[in-house]
Amino acid sequence: MREVLLRVPGMKIPLSSLWLISAPLVYGLGHWFEAHPEALERYYSLSWQKIFMQGISRATGLVPFSLAEILFYGHLASAGVLLVLLLKSLLKGGVFRLIYKTAVYLAAVYVLFMLVWGLNYSRQPLGVTLGLDVRPYGLEELNALSEHLLQQANALREDQVTDQGDLMKIASTQKDLFLRTGLGYEPLKGLHPIFDGSWGPPKLLLSSGPMLYTGITGVFMPFTGEANVNIRVPDLLLPATAMHEKAHQMGIAREDEANYIAYVSSMNHPDSDFQYSGTVLALIHTTNALYRESPEAYYALREGYSEGLSRDLSAYRAFWQSYEGRINDRADRINDTYLKSNRQQAGVKSYGRMVDLLLAQFLAGDLP
Repeated sequence: MREVLLRVPGMKIPLSSLWLISAPLVYGLGHWFEAHPEALERYYSLSWQKIFMQGISRATGLVPFSLAEILFYGHLASAGVLLVLLLKSLLKGGVFRLIYKTAVYLAAVYVLFMLVWGLNYSRQPLGVTLGLDVRPYGLEELNALSEHLLQQANALREDQVTDQGDLMKIASTQKDLFLRTGLGYEPLKGLHPIFDGSWGPPKLLLSSGPMLYTGITGVFMPFTGEANVNIRVPDLLLPATAMHEKAHQMGIAREDEANYIAYVSSMNHPDSDFQYSGTVLALIHTTNALYRESPEAYYALREGYSEGLSRDLSAYRAFWQSYEGRINDRADRINDTYLKSNRQQAGVKSYGRMVDLLLAQFLAGDLP
């Protein structure tokens, strides 16, 4: 196939090279938007990008399986083919042309990713958007939030459906669980434009079992608008995970902020299994921060865990211990690199920043 050329005065430029030119321009655009967040909100996040993502999400939502999963494994297989072609080109020539085509394709993927969703990483902090007073907090405030969430979790645990091992389980099928996610976002509509709109429901991952070894519980795919959930994880955090991935659909890119929205939307959900799951998610992150600040305060708080809550958390930890290993560590490093490349400089540690948003809402007297 002949290369399509772009003719400009005095030269002929391969049209495909425009992707290579566009990549650094789009990267620079992200930095510009960081300095002009109002422009990003007005002309991207709350305008055409939001409309586009709702449209593609609802369209792919009509398909009962994950298109994102097909796209991912298709690219994984193509990587092997690319390696074979590279070795062949080293022997027979044409290696530079293959490298050029690969670079063009990767640049095109990057540019499209940033345009359809990735520029949301340049949005101003969610606390600023929602008018929360996010600031440094002391141990006393952190401990008070932990106690509040513990009381909330203990009370909600009493309402949960349990399995034969007396562990919490969702009060419906997984399919119905995904269809119920939207109920938690309905009360938030009208509070801020970021919550307005309608997206397709989350989907299960057929490869959920193998993905447990990576530690991945959910994946959002911007190119298909799908919120994908690992259904093999314990029911304890399954509703909160679904709400987290749905927050990504809405343009909330940062992991810590998506966790916070998962809690807020779960607490606005009419069903107790969502409320409990979201509260446990918030409790885990908050008490992890409390432990880092004061192990003594953490262990004192730990004495107040109800038997049911303790049993759920112990089973959850035991479940993941069997999947720890090299693959999980490698997946963490890959995820860390991805987050840092999208201006989340704390990498995987950014998941802990959820606590600051919880504290701001708690001290404002607005936490459920």
